[in-house]
Amino acid sequence: MTYRIPAALLALAATAGTLLAGCSARTEVSQSGNAPAMYSHVYVTTQEVWFNTNGTAGADDPGWQKFTLSAPTTVDIVGDENGTLGTIADNVNLVAGTYNQIRLIPLDSTASLAVSAQAAGAIYNAEADYVDSSGNTQQVRLELLNPDKGIGVPGSLRVPIGKVGTTSTGSTATSTAGTALGVDSGTGTASSTSTTSSTTTIASFTVNIDGVRDLVPFTYYATPTSAGTAAVMLSSHAGAYDLSQVGGIQGTLTLTNLTSTYTGVSGLPDIQATAETLSADGSRHEVVLSTAVHSDGTFLLYPLPINSSNPVYYDVVIHGGGIATIIVKNVELNFGSSSSSSSSTTSTTSSASTTALTAAAITSTGSNDTTTITPPSLATVSIGTLIPRAATTYTANIATASSSLLPSDTLVGFYQTLRASGEVPYVIESATLDPFNQDLFTPITLSSATVDSGTYVASGETVTLVSGQPVQGTGKYTVAGTAPNYADGALSPVVGPPSSGTAVQTVTVPGLTLAPGATAGSVVAAITPPAGGKWTSGVLLVSHEGALVAQVKLDSVLAAGGGSVTAIVPAGTASSLYYVSVRVWNSVGTPSRQWYDTPIDLRSSTSGSVAVTIN
Repeated sequence: MTYRIPAALLALAATAGTLLAGCSARTEVSQSGNAPAMYSHVYVTTQEVWFNTNGTAGADDPGWQKFTLSAPTTVDIVGDENGTLGTIADNVNLVAGTYNQIRLIPLDSTASLAVSAQAAGAIYNAEADYVDSSGNTQQVRLELLNPDKGIGVPGSLRVPIGKVGTTSTGSTATSTAGTALGVDSGTGTASSTSTTSSTTTIASFTVNIDGVRDLVPFTYYATPTSAGTAAVMLSSHAGAYDLSQVGGIQGTLTLTNLTSTYTGVSGLPDIQATAETLSADGSRHEVVLSTAVHSDGTFLLYPLPINSSNPVYYDVVIHGGGIATIIVKNVELNFGSSSSSSSSTTSTTSSASTTALTAAAITSTGSNDTTTITPPSLATVSIGTLIPRAATTYTANIATASSSLLPSDTLVGFYQTLRASGEVPYVIESATLDPFNQDLFTPITLSSATVDSGTYVASGETVTLVSGQPVQGTGKYTVAGTAPNYADGALSPVVGPPSSGTAVQTVTVPGLTLAPGATAGSVVAAITPPAGGKWTSGVLLVSHEGALVAQVKLDSVLAAGGGSVTAIVPAGTASSLYYVSVRVWNSVGTPSRQWYDTPIDLRSSTSGSVAVTIN
């Protein structure tokens, strides 16, 4: 079959625009994502976009170029996956240079519903829709950590000097991908007109959110007499990509041999394709990007970083409930490789996605920057058609020792190793830690089968797969945790299928130690609750750039009418800048979310304090 490349993969921008004073460039910002099959929609609404040349700048640090959208834009990271990019803004006049961070300022779920969110079918600006254990669809608020400070997203993003893009010959050019930031309407259709023969600098960046890593389900307000209510938190570890420096890996699975049980509630198969590379120390593989497999068996891993000088190699792991894992090794990506013969290939996108560029060549001119920007479609390869084997499954959960709890930001990986010289473990499945209970909110489903593996030869050619037992044993996995600013966990505990029955298997995961360069720091919060015992339970949340780092229960200080609590966090690193928020509730379950503007800067110290007055 012919894979239909999304328009965002064919071009860097929609047609036309204007260059301001020869120093600014039209810049597009989009969003893509991935989510487990339990989610039917995950909406994020953005109201501002900021840029900084400093990749570790905090929200209150200097150097930000800030742009407010004329109207907030809403992206569904379930719909905008497999290379489809949901437009956030398409006409930011950004000064030329290299930016190492984008910051998205979201619209919180408690704010008035944005027009764009309502049009998408959401009832909150930030929302997660999922099917619960009883089979009922739930639309819940997507909880954001300190939303006023935004989500900081690192990446190397170049806005070139000079005029690049689509040539205008005096006619009006129209963009339907969204409209100008701070100039035109933030949604709908907009037009821009050029009356002279010229070209326009266009740079296009995307922010990718991997819901497998970043969506944290948890129980919101459990009490001694109530099991509480399930909720979902966004603990963001998003990445930003310059679309002139990325490529993609596509493939097709033949699903006819599989039973219907592999389908998730989103309507997509409960199967993911993951691109992995070696970790820095070479001890294991780590995930670069994941995407869901479509109902027709196709998938596209995009955007994947590439290198203009040397090929980049990825191993693709195809995994999920009900299939034997497939590993395709050494998939080569470079600027000269492509499975697409022309940038005029038919494209299909969502209504929020970037429209196609009419010109194939993107060049740059200017006294300080003459680098050619190559369209990303020139770096897309295919691993062909693969036939997964059906497999039985079992479920597993984790436990932790009270003396070595995992950091709140832990990702738990289940690894297998191919039986060949020099092989190191691959991440087969992963799940976020439930930070409040030190386990997985939902037991993870693992394949009981052997592993199929093969080596990539050339784009579109059939990969020969060979079945084999992993080093750990058939259906067995080593389990380890990873977290920012911590050394990767030991690959020692092993979990395997039950000897009989369907009992959930439990494996104890060792705690993590701080990475070299990081030291133990403390955030001391002086808690002042309202009089009268309004709140009986709660938790203090410490976050960095929209990601949860630590949490401390507040029940005892609330009962005492106030007091101090201490959270232990990494200190002495460029990312040791924190903000706090609280979640409090009472015996009838009425919740309140409150966040605070005071930064706790442990980049050059080991302790900091903050006053937390709870309304």
